[in-house]
Amino acid sequence: MNEYKQYYHFPRENWRELEISKDQILTQEELEQIRGLNDRISLSDIAEIYLPLVKLLAIQYHEAIFIHGEKMDYLKKKEDRPPFIIALAGSVAVGKSTTARVLKLMLDRWFSKTREVELVTTDGFLYPNAELEKRGIMNKKGFPESYDKKKFMDFLIDLKNNKKNMEVPLYSHLTYDVLRDTRKLANPDIVIVEGINVLQADLDQIFFPSDFFDFSIYLDAAEEDIKRWYLERFFMLRETAFQDESSYFHKYSDYSDQKADIYAREVWDTINGPNLKENIEHTKYRADLLLYKGSNHLISDVYLRR
Repeated sequence: MNEYKQYYHFPRENWRELEISKDQILTQEELEQIRGLNDRISLSDIAEIYLPLVKLLAIQYHEAIFIHGEKMDYLKKKEDRPPFIIALAGSVAVGKSTTARVLKLMLDRWFSKTREVELVTTDGFLYPNAELEKRGIMNKKGFPESYDKKKFMDFLIDLKNNKKNMEVPLYSHLTYDVLRDTRKLANPDIVIVEGINVLQADLDQIFFPSDFFDFSIYLDAAEEDIKRWYLERFFMLRETAFQDESSYFHKYSDYSDQKADIYAREVWDTINGPNLKENIEHTKYRADLLLYKGSNHLISDVYLRR
């Protein structure tokens, strides 16, 4: 494929040979706890895809630490290296949340908990619903204009300036809104930043988010597969989370199957699909590594930037 000329291509069978281990990295119970709804990740994925990836991330991390130490010695300065930031991008419903949680847990295990690993999602940097309504862009939620870009950039700048005890905004998928509560980052060594927008570039800004990332990953799949996974997940949520009366989407739990299907397809065709095509998909070529999923939701190919 021409667009992947700058990448090494590893079919799954070749990628899994990079790091072979007979040790059980995660248990099935742990995997079930972090697996997203409708995501078909398995223990074989952990061993064959994520273990080589975590080893690669560890190599990148140690190299960054070494270079920082050499630079500080040369400049005769004493400053701790800022957190190593891993970006994870991809469409709605492609499985980013599961991948992010897997990477966090496996990096914790890889470093035997000697490194503090944190996970931050960009949902918390969305404008609150009240602000989206005020701006008339509630139907553009997830598009670049629905995010507080300055707040997100200030967060990345502070992170790279070694600011301590940083506050991270939180988001509720139940209420479909940003929370008033925040949480503190415990002075991390490694931060995984996950979101559909992390590799996007706004020409009106001085910096791009990617200027602050040490390694970036894009989770990819064919659009028709992502759309199908989105529809499947919607119907699963309709039977579970949407049943909660406090859920923003509770009203859809009473829809007939036909009406729910029409609504879900309309959301994809007018919001998630256009957002993928216009703002998300083309950012994958900024990633250092692409994980490509086949129609069965399993990763079939890995592309690593040369």
